[in-house]
Amino acid sequence: MIKDIEHIPVYSDPEHCVNQGSLVLLNNGDLFLGFNQERGTIHNDTGQSCFIKSTDNGKTWDQSTQQVVYPFTDYEGNWDCAFSQTANGTLLMHTRVCSFIQPTALNSTIPQEVGDYHYKNPSYKHNNSGAQSNQDLLMRQTGYSLLRSNDNGDTWEGPFPVNTAPVARENSGGCSVGGSGGGHIVELPDGGLLMPLEGAITLDQTAYAPGGVGELCRVFTLRSDDGGNNWEYWATVAFDPANVVYMSEPSMTRLQSGKLVCMWRVQIRPGFRFDNMWFATSEDDGASWSRPARTPLWGYPPDLIQLQDGRVLAVYGYRRDEFGVRGCVSEDGESWSKDNEFTISTGGDADPSVVNQYWHTAYPSVVQCEDGTVVVAYHEYSKGELPLQEMWVTRFKMG
Repeated sequence: MIKDIEHIPVYSDPEHCVNQGSLVLLNNGDLFLGFNQERGTIHNDTGQSCFIKSTDNGKTWDQSTQQVVYPFTDYEGNWDCAFSQTANGTLLMHTRVCSFIQPTALNSTIPQEVGDYHYKNPSYKHNNSGAQSNQDLLMRQTGYSLLRSNDNGDTWEGPFPVNTAPVARENSGGCSVGGSGGGHIVELPDGGLLMPLEGAITLDQTAYAPGGVGELCRVFTLRSDDGGNNWEYWATVAFDPANVVYMSEPSMTRLQSGKLVCMWRVQIRPGFRFDNMWFATSEDDGASWSRPARTPLWGYPPDLIQLQDGRVLAVYGYRRDEFGVRGCVSEDGESWSKDNEFTISTGGDADPSVVNQYWHTAYPSVVQCEDGTVVVAYHEYSKGELPLQEMWVTRFKMG
């Protein structure tokens, strides 16, 4: 199915986890890989958005081009960045914003641990100061933002707030509206921009707790007709009014025919088990969407592109059995078969006896270069005593 496979390390940092890439083929032919850089050596989604570039289709990555786009502060961070470039060369990045970074506001002698973000060996550092901080006790998503560059990433304007109404931009829990690095903005022939997102209208975070009954996330799009300055709710792609099916982390691509294909991650109540990915299509630039359909493909989250030969390629993380990244091709973006699934990379998970969040791998993003080479970016854990997430790419040719 694929050939000439190369696995190439892109970027690592001994003081920070880096993860959840968003890959773009720039108009000048360079590869631009955006990613999240955490505040320290654990993955806790309060860091900053960065990028690095390649001028040789991903064979090598120029470390001198690594740059922070949206820096964190003592009070605010950002995560789940997604990048794209318009026909006129404008680079766009949209991202979640979080505040209340400290684990607690009070002096307390009571141990408090929230989530599963700790190394099992208490001697390991949990942040740059070496303190044994407890993570995410107060952290909340407090907004959604967009940044843009007109010089291929050398300088950036923003952040500008994104209007996601009626979907909540913030809530009482850690996550609200957002997506993944595969949520690239899609440019339409009339210059309109579509941003694929997940989110809920209500602020009820108990919906995601065991036994919860509230509103779960839908997949939807925002539209901008002024180059990204202003955004408005455009259409619901998929939503389960029974609030049994949780839909998140959509990726969308526009085919040469004009059809839009959107695919997303799915979990099912009551246990929030991971289901196969689902998809829908649109023939009217996203104003209306087909009935959602379940694919035979298990994994998450996806990224979609149309290949030069017209087929549609989906890449997605695989976090069971042999971990890694997988791909599948479809003739039309609607007919998906396990017979057309293939492995892009394997492994990358950490030792569960060392890292509680050992399973947090992949989050792939994909482009096809002018010479036909497909490049897939993803994160995996390093080897050694203190595993850290680092960025990799796999290059290959379609068979």
